Amino acid sequence: METVRIGIGVSSVGRFLPYVGEEASLFHKAGISVEIVNQQDEEKVVVDITSGATPIGTPNAPSLLFSLLEGNDLVIVGGILNRPGFYLTARPGIDRIADLKGKRIGINQPRRMAGVVMLALLRKWGLDPSTDLALVELGLNDKSLAALQQGTLDAALLPPEKAFEAAEAGCNLVADSLSLDCHWVPLATTRGFLEKNPQLVSKVANVYAESVQVFKNQPELSLDVIRRYLPGLADKPQVVEKVYRFFAGQFEPTLVPATNSLAAILDEITHQDSRAANIPIASLVKDLSSTGPT
Repeated sequence: METVRIGIGVSSVGRFLPYVGEEASLFHKAGISVEIVNQQDEEKVVVDITSGATPIGTPNAPSLLFSLLEGNDLVIVGGILNRPGFYLTARPGIDRIADLKGKRIGINQPRRMAGVVMLALLRKWGLDPSTDLALVELGLNDKSLAALQQGTLDAALLPPEKAFEAAEAGCNLVADSLSLDCHWVPLATTRGFLEKNPQLVSKVANVYAESVQVFKNQPELSLDVIRRYLPGLADKPQVVEKVYRFFAGQFEPTLVPATNSLAAILDEITHQDSRAANIPIASLVKDLSSTGPT
């Protein structure tokens, strides 16, 4: 039996497919002994993939692209989430985009996914962060939900798990990011690891694709996985159900990264580093169809 360590960067359902695959015995059926490593940091998972500590994993798209600009050889072998699913979550009294003017808006580091998406949305909405509102950078750890609850922020961009929890506590979901095409979660490895282990990478990608089908078609199994790995939501069944429905609708069943989503995230990264404009979209993805398991 082959062995592999898979890295996930944050405790989000968008990264839970290997847990689903493990629960459904899909790795075992593929002849793979798997260890799933959650580093709780989207940047750390990129470092672990490039170092070989977890040679396959699911970084956020911006982390992967900035790593490529630093000279690393990451490559996408599957597209798990082809658009970003964040919600602009606000304190009561903020009901529309126009209400954001003059308010304190939380933002993760601009190079991270939520930060990239927040800046993209502000441009789309015609809001200038230097004059129309106050962006409050919250550093490495996402403290947005706590800051909203404490009243030190007026609004923040939250992932579905935290946004739905905040809504249940009385916050408003003012807008979402689903209208943006930007690629969110790729399945990635290095070209070096792929060259040496094409069959193993292909098997892992196939397990991910099968796990999407299990997630969509076996809700009880999937809900159990969500409750187990997000224990803070275990006593909030309505939130768990909403989270499940969201990701069941957003996981890409073909595991094909959409070209327009890759182009869109490259464009957003170009706003921060002009070198990204020189990355050919086709160079980001490796088609595994010729290296499928035999």
